[in-house]
Amino acid sequence: MPVVRSAHAPASWSANDAEWAMRDEIRREAAQYIGTRYKYSGTSPKTGFDCSGFTSFILSQYDIQLPHQSGAQARVGDAVKISDIQPGDLVYFTRKGRIFHVALVETIDNSGITVIHSTTSRGVIRENITQSGYWKPKIAGGRDVVRANVTASR
Repeated sequence: MPVVRSAHAPASWSANDAEWAMRDEIRREAAQYIGTRYKYSGTSPKTGFDCSGFTSFILSQYDIQLPHQSGAQARVGDAVKISDIQPGDLVYFTRKGRIFHVALVETIDNSGITVIHSTTSRGVIRENITQSGYWKPKIAGGRDVVRANVTASR
């Protein structure tokens, strides 16, 4: 089970204030789009999102540029163990050895990892992937695309 890190930064959280603030803003921004419909190759809240279109749209609001393809996004930023994942990080999923989906981490707590992602069947939703029989076995890893951006903007 991951270390407990709620949506509200605990006093013991070790990241700097600017990084935590950005991570908190990113997860709040993503939550605003819950309910947006799914659209293949979609990159806009007006027309809908696919999974990588959603993550690239949200992170572009913070000058974090990502390619529009989940496999390509999985090569951006720094690799993060799932046990070390933070809000604002990206989680990737594999099927038959290939990355096919990406989600944005919203919270990590005692119940697991909750993400916001665009699914083909339900559009943009909030979901606990560590309690999902579908998503949990497909978790392939995570990427931190936030920390480098905070460091570069200083």
